[in-house]
Amino acid sequence: MKFIPLLIGLIVFNSLATSSVTWAQDKTLNLAESSVISHRQNKPLFGLKIVLNAGHGGTELGAAGATGYLAKDLNLQVTKLLRDELVQRGATVVMTRESDQDLSLAERQKIIDQESPAIALTFHYRFLPDDGDAENTRGVSSYWYHPQAHSLAVLLHNRLVDDLGRPSYGLYWQNLALTRPHSAPSVLLELGFMSNPDDFEEATNPQEQKRLVKTLAEGITEWFRSL
Repeated sequence: MKFIPLLIGLIVFNSLATSSVTWAQDKTLNLAESSVISHRQNKPLFGLKIVLNAGHGGTELGAAGATGYLAKDLNLQVTKLLRDELVQRGATVVMTRESDQDLSLAERQKIIDQESPAIALTFHYRFLPDDGDAENTRGVSSYWYHPQAHSLAVLLHNRLVDDLGRPSYGLYWQNLALTRPHSAPSVLLELGFMSNPDDFEEATNPQEQKRLVKTLAEGITEWFRSL
């Protein structure tokens, strides 16, 4: 009856081998799941397409600050910094312009509609008319039109005001060319007044620019997580 211990041994060996394989499979699955979780934490915007539109450009100069620095150049600089921040978070970013070029409002709208992104953001710096109180008029303002863009406009506006301490110049429902596209939640942000000394100093300070784009990126990430 020697075959009985042998049979028992084979059963035990098979059980141990099966357990070992199951443990290895579980460990592989756990590692895979951990990798996915880590990837999502490091790249929270992975798989999302975002259109960034730097206002003005080419012959459209925009406002000029005290030093002669033009809004068209500042818009582009800040938008490029934000692009880099969003790419680090995994987003695919489409720029309506990446250089100093003329681009009509209709062309910008067309890019948004063709790309059909998850969101579209436009950035401007504004100027107060000569009869205004430039010394005391400052702050950020945000504009939305379609209901789908409202919560994004509110969140980004509040981030700029609460996290950066920027004065609020208002949050507005406005039928603008760059809030009108309905293929994606589209928001236009006026990031400050070129005519105000404090706003202009913050706008052109490299450290403040980094804080600005980080705050915007965090706000965008928070908004997507809330959906």
